[in-house]
Amino acid sequence: MDREAIEQSFARAGWELDESFSEYLIIGHNGDGLSILAHPEPQETEDPVFELIDHERNLTYGVQEILPPQQAAQILQEHGQPPEE
Repeated sequence: MDREAIEQSFARAGWELDESFSEYLIIGHNGDGLSILAHPEPQETEDPVFELIDHERNLTYGVQEILPPQQAAQILQEHGQPPEE
């Protein structure tokens, strides 16, 4: 998935794009403390491609697909862990 396809998928899923770190990351946020991150380079791995983040509760969770913010919040509540140091 290239950068433009990821950005379009974030927008279709209901995320607002944040261009502040566009050289390093593709960031979507919901304006309410949740974000989804992707690295702009394609990844040739089976590891999670997207990282969900709950900034208020300091939780993260990796996923293979782009989820809408409401579903991301539920996943983070059920499975989120503090970020690895």
